[in-house]
Amino acid sequence: MDEIPILGHDDEAQILKRFVAHYDAPAYMRRARQVQEAFEQMLERCRHERDELLQMVRLRLGVLHGLAGTWDKLRPWLKSEHQLRSLQDLYSLLDPELHVAIEPTSSSRTLYRALRELTESIERFNRRWRELLQKVDLTKVNELREGYNRYYVLEKECALRSPRLARQGYSPLPPVTVEELRALLPPLAVPELRKPGQDS
Repeated sequence: MDEIPILGHDDEAQILKRFVAHYDAPAYMRRARQVQEAFEQMLERCRHERDELLQMVRLRLGVLHGLAGTWDKLRPWLKSEHQLRSLQDLYSLLDPELHVAIEPTSSSRTLYRALRELTESIERFNRRWRELLQKVDLTKVNELREGYNRYYVLEKECALRSPRLARQGYSPLPPVTVEELRALLPPLAVPELRKPGQDS
C-alpha cells in the first residue's frame, strides 16, 4: 500500500501557489473577489452621494473659518473645548476651498450667525444622509455574500482536493446592514452652541 504523505502548512501553501500559477483563478477565488468588488462598488457609490450632500457644509465651514480668521474667536459660542477641536477636525477632514477670499470680521453677531448656519447645514446633511442610507439597495451584495457562505468552502475543496485547506482562513460573511454603512460613513457631529453675546 502506498504511503500517503502528511502535508505541513508550508506544503499546503506551495500546492496552492502551484495551482494558481498553472490555472486561471478557480471558482472560489472568483467568488470571493466578486463579493469584495460588489461591496467596494456599493461603498464607493455611497461615498460619492455623501460627498455631494456635503457641499453646503463645506461652504458654510469655509465661510465660518474665513470670517473668524482664527478658531479661538469661536470659543465663546461653543460649549466646550472639545467642540472647538471637533470643528477643527471637521475642517481638516472636509478641506473646504472658497473661490472668493473672505475677510475676518470683528462682529460677534456675524460670527454667531455663521456658526448657526453651519450647525443647521450639518443637521440637514445628517437628516438627508440617514434618509439616503435607508434607501441603499443591499440586495445584490447580500445575495453574493449568501452564495459565498454556501459555496465557497465546497468550491475550494473541489479545487484543492483538501477539506483541511478548504476551511483554512474561512469565516462566513454576515449580511451588510444600514448600521454597518452608517458606521463606515458616519453622520457629522453637530456643534453644541452657547447663547450669543453682544456685538463687540
